[in-house]
Amino acid sequence: MHIMTKVTLGIGATLLLISVAALTIGGASVSNTSWFDDDSIGEEYWTGDTSTTFSGKLNWESYYLVFVEEGYEVEIEIYEGSNGGWSEFTTCEDWDECEDYDIIPGYDYIGDFEVENSGDFEIEFTEKEGRSVGILIHEEEVPIEGILGFGAGCCGLFCALLVILIGGVMALTLKDQPKVQTSIQFDNDLVVVNENPENSEYDQDDST
Repeated sequence: MHIMTKVTLGIGATLLLISVAALTIGGASVSNTSWFDDDSIGEEYWTGDTSTTFSGKLNWESYYLVFVEEGYEVEIEIYEGSNGGWSEFTTCEDWDECEDYDIIPGYDYIGDFEVENSGDFEIEFTEKEGRSVGILIHEEEVPIEGILGFGAGCCGLFCALLVILIGGVMALTLKDQPKVQTSIQFDNDLVVVNENPENSEYDQDDST
């Protein structure tokens, strides 16, 4: 087998093993979270009411679902975090999913928000008629590292199969050059040169 074919197949096999490992680890990381569940509302992160202000850390790799005491309408204002960056609240009506997460007894799901940079934030809640009503915030973590690992594994697997395919083609088309063995024999006044595998023979008279 040609040396380039061996190198190509070796690279492909190594890349294949690394890709399979990345797929396995990334897939396991993602499957261990509730992020893929359609009705998941994450874990309870904060409990309060409209008379209090949320003050705490928010993470960029999570999004936060907001629930309001049933039957009330609340406005939300998120102030810029300690590390800057934007924050955005999206009402459930924008995506027509108000009933999808409306599963906590006594509370209505009104939407979710996310932040660009992790940091400390303040959030104020105001009931339209100034009444004090209950607020719940749930955090749903997005498995960023697992998703990236799974994606890298998929790309690596494709590249590995492509490299192995190229190596297979090279194995069929590239052949090793035959080794030429040359021997010189002195026979009286003649110099005899033998070359294999063609077994060519060259005679030279010493007088010339």
